[in-house]
Amino acid sequence: MQEFRVLQKHVEGHTTYHLFDSSRSMSFGLVPDIGNFGYEFKVNGKDVLVPAESLKRYLELHRNYYGNPFVAPWANRIDRGHYFFQGRKYLLNDAWGNFRRDQFNQPIHGLLVFEKRWEVVKTGASEGEGAFVTTRLEFSKCPDLMAQFPFAQTYEVTHRLKDGQLEIATEVSNVGRAALPVMMGYHPYFCVEGPREEWTLSIGARTHWLLNQQLVATGETEPTDKFLPDRKAFTLGKTFFDDEFSDLERGPDGLGRISVKGRTQKIEVVYGTGFDFAVIYAPLDRSLICIEPQTGPTNAFNLQHEGKFKGLIVLEPGKTFKASYWIVPSGF
Repeated sequence: MQEFRVLQKHVEGHTTYHLFDSSRSMSFGLVPDIGNFGYEFKVNGKDVLVPAESLKRYLELHRNYYGNPFVAPWANRIDRGHYFFQGRKYLLNDAWGNFRRDQFNQPIHGLLVFEKRWEVVKTGASEGEGAFVTTRLEFSKCPDLMAQFPFAQTYEVTHRLKDGQLEIATEVSNVGRAALPVMMGYHPYFCVEGPREEWTLSIGARTHWLLNQQLVATGETEPTDKFLPDRKAFTLGKTFFDDEFSDLERGPDGLGRISVKGRTQKIEVVYGTGFDFAVIYAPLDRSLICIEPQTGPTNAFNLQHEGKFKGLIVLEPGKTFKASYWIVPSGF
């Protein structure tokens, strides 16, 4: 049997793509026409990502809680029904029906979580390349998306199984004639074995962002060691997390790391240099945890407008931004 394979299937009326690494008993499933949703990742038949009950149920709930949704052109929350860029105010229109609001009535998780218009542009499997699938969304050709976020861009995402890990590589290209603000992220839902209270977090990030009561970054920060002195080996216990971190500690390879460990299973999220922000979400009523790569802080557009954040990624016409991260499971 070939070590790496890519198979196309039909699941509940959707065309799905499945990557296999038979030597490590690893598999990953992607459904492009539901937001380019990574809906399953298994090692030795055990779930790394929290699986949806079904694709039908996922669409009915119209909530996240499962898999690995892609969130763009903003990640997490915006603190009002509009955002600013380069001094201009842009309104979000609920009538288009392409974004959700959170429990505080704030726009959340961008426009693409349930986007249907992703196209598969390439697949492959070999010892050198692993198993991969590349998808593209031509955002600039979608009037309903441009009505909410009028910056011409194209997304291209490659999911790759290789070397015992899943890489998600994202490219954002400015195909317009004006500057493009880039703010995106992923929202992977993980579960390791054992009671949630016993899970151990290791947070390799120096800075903790303070949030307001609506869970939006205020622009104020503190050292992570002040917020969580035992951040490299923190037992989750009864702690609720919906917290934001940045300034990842990076090794000689330029990579940063945040992980969660159960009794024997461990999931490490490895951050390439394009991602230097992390939201960690661990609710008390569910046995799951999210370690979310982001390219900026929550509410980045408005924070920049208010002078509270200076690092917003801005692409000039014709330029491309690239960012990768890896999900590395062990002990499964």
